[in-house]
Amino acid sequence: MPVPGNQRESRSMAGRVVLVTGGSRGIGRAIAQDLGKAGAEVAVGYVHDRKAAESLVSELIGTGASGRAFRADLSRPPEVRRLLARVGSWRGRLDGLVTCGGIYRGATVEGTPASEWEEVLRVDLIGSFETVREALPLLRAGRDPAVVTISSVLGSHPAIGGVAYQAAKAGVEQMTRVLARELAPAVRVNGVAPGFIRTDLNRGGHEDPHYHRFVSEGTPLGRWGEPEDVGPAVRFLLGPGSRNVTGVVLGVDGGIPLG
Repeated sequence: MPVPGNQRESRSMAGRVVLVTGGSRGIGRAIAQDLGKAGAEVAVGYVHDRKAAESLVSELIGTGASGRAFRADLSRPPEVRRLLARVGSWRGRLDGLVTCGGIYRGATVEGTPASEWEEVLRVDLIGSFETVREALPLLRAGRDPAVVTISSVLGSHPAIGGVAYQAAKAGVEQMTRVLARELAPAVRVNGVAPGFIRTDLNRGGHEDPHYHRFVSEGTPLGRWGEPEDVGPAVRFLLGPGSRNVTGVVLGVDGGIPLG
């Protein structure tokens, strides 16, 4: 008996092992939840909030999925190596990797000390690179392996403030394209660039009535995005429906680049 299309989609990640860094909160948490609902076994990477990561794992297990929390500071390469070693001991392979771990600092050029510039690049750009590089043996042992990096609309459309963050995300996008060339055909690499998403990371923006309205009016779809808007895009790029897609950075931004 044929399986309905929506049911096929809902189990499109069944049996696939996926690591989501930055998975304990915000966009990363929503991605992990979406993948778990689609049948994936999810390794949840976190750095500070162990309670949030473990509650997510409990939630995944409660819905019939599988998961485990792994702590690592992505700004420290030895910790990234240990993270991938522990994930390898857990399942022995990776079918998917989502590099969502990151931080934001909102200072302008003159207000950005060298330490802050370096901090953001170490986590958002170098941390993403180190994670992919250390994951390669597990990915090559996986089934139809795919990587999805998480960038931002600010990686290609500049705004005032957050210069280090914007530079790091621009680097993530070009890194994504280079990795797609270098790792083909064994591993597909794509990116997702969210727009303004309502998370704890930017609470100061979306809870400010004036800034909230400014962003909404500047977005063709007329609203801020939600973390749950990002998960399905990531799932598509990790799954069989995108088997001929690599080197793409998919905007989930409400149309902001349209101007």
